[in-house]
Amino acid sequence: MRRLRWLLALTVVAVATGAHALSKEIQFDCNELGPGATQTYVETFPVRSKFATHIHVTIDASNLGTEKEPKCNVKWTVKGTLAGRTRVLFTYSDDPRFSLNGASLDGTSPDGSKLLLDFFTAEGDFTGHRPVVYDFMTGSWKIRDVADRITRTLPHCDYLTMIQGVTNDGDVILYVPKALSDKGCPDQGEWLLNMKDDAITRLERSN
Repeated sequence: MRRLRWLLALTVVAVATGAHALSKEIQFDCNELGPGATQTYVETFPVRSKFATHIHVTIDASNLGTEKEPKCNVKWTVKGTLAGRTRVLFTYSDDPRFSLNGASLDGTSPDGSKLLLDFFTAEGDFTGHRPVVYDFMTGSWKIRDVADRITRTLPHCDYLTMIQGVTNDGDVILYVPKALSDKGCPDQGEWLLNMKDDAITRLERSN
């Protein structure tokens, strides 16, 4: 799926898996920052959970490189609000691989105890997903890099990986749909990313 290269593009769509939130995203292009420049982006995401009513994502992006060779450094700060009180859930710093970066809220687990975010990075038609799962019950969180770990094992088709949802155990469900531009490239179904051991396994199709 092509992510258009604009600054702070926001979209709101319904989550296909029925997760208890709306999916919304914020994205920015590090190439928009001049050498030595720093920019802060802030977005609020509504959440339908007994643990939080809103999630606030702050992105502090810096260009540590040159005009010809930009080097982006990003610090993510995620806060949660419940009953009018806001607190920091976690922070994360990264030197992303591509200049186009963003965060999307992809819902909560069915019981509302797990929050699913995606700190994605993109270039052209490729989107590298980095799902983040926060556990409201324990206050712990994990981030994993999906990249092409599934698609490189599949037939040579124009496949892409999508984030489908998060389970009550905190594992992420991934989905590889039919390749639109290639014939003979069927739907590859759902896959489970175990956030504890970082293993990805194919899920059996339901009858």
